[in-house]
Amino acid sequence: MRGRVGGGLRRLWPWSGRDKSAFAEIEAEITAFGEALDVHSFSPGQAGATDEMRAELARALDAYDQAKRDAAGDRMRLDTLGVLRTLDEGRHALARLDALVAGRPLPKHMPLCFFDARHGRAARQVSWAPPGGAARNIAVCAADAVRLAENPSPSTPRQPAPGSRVRTQPRGAQPRPMTPSRVPQPQVSGEGSSGEQTHRLKMPSYRPAVMVFSANGQARVHVRFEGGRKGRSSRLYRLSGDGSPITARIPLPEGSKAISFRVFAAGERETWTATAAPLREVPRFRDEIHGTGSDVVHYRGEPGPGVLRYTGPSLIQLEALDDRLAYWVTVTEGRAGEHTFQWPGRGYYQVRSAGAWSLSAA
Repeated sequence: MRGRVGGGLRRLWPWSGRDKSAFAEIEAEITAFGEALDVHSFSPGQAGATDEMRAELARALDAYDQAKRDAAGDRMRLDTLGVLRTLDEGRHALARLDALVAGRPLPKHMPLCFFDARHGRAARQVSWAPPGGAARNIAVCAADAVRLAENPSPSTPRQPAPGSRVRTQPRGAQPRPMTPSRVPQPQVSGEGSSGEQTHRLKMPSYRPAVMVFSANGQARVHVRFEGGRKGRSSRLYRLSGDGSPITARIPLPEGSKAISFRVFAAGERETWTATAAPLREVPRFRDEIHGTGSDVVHYRGEPGPGVLRYTGPSLIQLEALDDRLAYWVTVTEGRAGEHTFQWPGRGYYQVRSAGAWSLSAA
């Protein structure tokens, strides 16, 4: 593949000659991945090459191009975690390509480390609870897995980011407790609800963000936000309508320091949690994605025809969000069945439904 990617990689960067302190790590990551593509020995026309191999190569090249485009945008709004996740998808595609060429089993794709994407690929799943929150399974790198095994409490010292300086403490001084997470994850928990109680979720310091709402049971749950719409098309979100367990993402547009909401659950003993989370929690897709109930998705394809299939009750709506996750326009809506529409382009979209659905590029 020599000559396909390399040859003047540094010229691609708009930050040359400027202050690179905030972007040096991202630049290095993208450049390293581009060089790995440049020197890779696979050629689409070589003997024994298959369509599956060529598809993995195309995924890797697409990830490299997408990372460059994302990093070349507005520096003040750069989604560094998004770029790292895109690069991770590209590296996984290369790993699959290597396995296919060598005739080995395809590698499992673990996500980036939950505590810090810069730690790299997660090595295992562990149970962890944020301060005052409920325990949940997360994917962490090998170093954080060892650290949590030694001290599973929320005060476990975090691992320094690569390249960072470690400050030493004076002899005999007591270390200050720190959480393993670089970014605090405010969380609200509850059990059942008829909407009589107002809950307040603290907005994180990073923006934009999403609320990840989870319920382990099978009750039907609605969430209603208090106050004005604040960038939403409606204040009411139907998170499930067919009795399925819920993991839903809801956009948290920029604005206030905290957001108020009420929960309406069909079961009195239904336990739920609401957590503010970064955009890396939003599922990405290019060709097709499936879901149940309301959710936020990140479409990575091009503008063009799309198909929405819906089998749930009531109405389903597909809404385009702007780069602040505020409501922009309703793309399509309808009852159960198949609906064709036009994708406006890459970006974040809100699915508002009470049942099973799928989205695809036609």
